[in-house]
Amino acid sequence: MDQSFLPSPHNNFFHFALSHLPTARSLIETQLPPQVLRELELDTLRYEPGSFVPPDLRDKHSDLLMSVDLAQVPELEKQRIRKKLNAFVYLLFEHKSHTDPLTPLQLLSYIVRIWERRVRDGHPLCPIIPLVVYHGATEWTAARRLEDLISAPAAFEPYQVRFGFPLLDLSQLSDHEIGGAKVLQSVLSLLKYSRSSSLMEKLRDILQLLLEAGESGGVESWIKAMVAYIMSVNKEVNSEELGNLVHSVFPTQFEPGSLVDRLLRQGREEGELVGMEKGMEKGMEKGMDKGGALGVVAGKIQILQELLGEPMTNESELLKRELAELQAMAIELQVRLRNRPT
Repeated sequence: MDQSFLPSPHNNFFHFALSHLPTARSLIETQLPPQVLRELELDTLRYEPGSFVPPDLRDKHSDLLMSVDLAQVPELEKQRIRKKLNAFVYLLFEHKSHTDPLTPLQLLSYIVRIWERRVRDGHPLCPIIPLVVYHGATEWTAARRLEDLISAPAAFEPYQVRFGFPLLDLSQLSDHEIGGAKVLQSVLSLLKYSRSSSLMEKLRDILQLLLEAGESGGVESWIKAMVAYIMSVNKEVNSEELGNLVHSVFPTQFEPGSLVDRLLRQGREEGELVGMEKGMEKGMEKGMDKGGALGVVAGKIQILQELLGEPMTNESELLKRELAELQAMAIELQVRLRNRPT
């Protein structure tokens, strides 16, 4: 299986976490300055459909777009009545696990696509505020302004595009400096330590934050997403140790045979599968024959089907199919899960 066809587990988890409206709002409240927040009516915060990342780059990049009304100041209200339109801004979220020197250009391309869609739909241009969440192992060192990417004589300055973005660099924050709502703290801490050898040392505190958040009725979904993410990106985590830790913090959500249980048992294979660069060749290096690979992909399909709320295909039926067919099914299910309406 070619990894380029698989959505990144980082992207999946980022989208899942920020598709939770209170978490997205908390991120906005903790990352934008007070003078900006005063201009926003955050009670009107809502998601906007679609992605502005080119299809061939969606395995490496992700975007999440939200809109919010501007504050109801008298002068602006007069303008609204006169122009007969609702004034609002877009908030564009992007995440990075590696320093990317072309991030300003990438974000600007998203913004232009958003504006182009608004023009096609007969709407005026609107302000757009981008925010990049970075969870690499080392400090962000790349440019944060477009003008820093372009060498030009000073005389050209009036004709150049000026554009920059705020950056949340988790590598430079201590644990106690990660603020916001408990769920947001849990999410950002997990992103920070997701690939670290010290993840298991930090994970109890991360899960405890989720427990303290009291996500009534939704905590199981968070556990599923976190377990799947951990097992996909951290090759040093022992699934039995992880299971015991999850069970100790959330004893009622972790039951034998549950989806979380199966995620833990299949997690190592899932992580290997997502990380394959040469498909079966890498599986053979690990002593996995064709039948073993079929079983891994079949288990992946069943987990994705359950996450989507669909009937699970019988394992014996899946194992009758060719590996390439199962791989295509898994990719299609992953894409549907990523694009599922919130």
